Amino acid sequence: MAAKKSTKKKQAKNPPASAEQVADMYWDYVLTKGHEPASVYAFCKYAELTEGDFYQHHSSFSALESRYWESLVRETINVLEADDDYAEYDIQQKLLAFYFTFFTHVQRHRSRLVECFPCMRDLKPDSLRAMRQTFTSWADELMQEGLASGQIADRKKLNELYAKGLFEQLRFLIDYYRKDTSDGFQDTDALIEKSVRFFADSASSGVLDSALDLARFMMRRLQP
Repeated sequence: MAAKKSTKKKQAKNPPASAEQVADMYWDYVLTKGHEPASVYAFCKYAELTEGDFYQHHSSFSALESRYWESLVRETINVLEADDDYAEYDIQQKLLAFYFTFFTHVQRHRSRLVECFPCMRDLKPDSLRAMRQTFTSWADELMQEGLASGQIADRKKLNELYAKGLFEQLRFLIDYYRKDTSDGFQDTDALIEKSVRFFADSASSGVLDSALDLARFMMRRLQP
């Protein structure tokens, strides 16, 4: 007698979770429970993932967050560079375009920024290292363009501080945005405009040069 064929169907295996899916599940955990998972194992049990699914994309929770913060800057830059008009902007307009595009982009997942972005008191958090590198690389190119066109004053060794200073300006704006309760975050928009105008004025020949010249004069006068 012929053996009966098995009528059981093989269950199709679910495809491995993508990096974005794993990240979304992680943020969902953090924002609903109010804390980071106790371990990767505990998180994977919660999210019904294998540890292999997690470690295929992220080496740790800190690395996952670091990648997300960096992606906010990288995706903003990509949007700007895809805009044909962006290349014609002056330095001040490019900086404004970056900030407004950045905050429009992050608003889709504002809770992540509000609850988890490192505060200004943490001077150099490891989770922002990649974000800082991507931003300062873009900002340094912007400053070089400004130096070449004369929009930025050439202050020799101080030129190296422009891009770093702009990253701290970005962190300051993020910190303000996290606490902003105005309608449509209009106070953040106003702060962006005022902050960029202040940077443009201080980085160009004029206000800062006059202030430095006055300071040098006063220091010489006050010396015994």
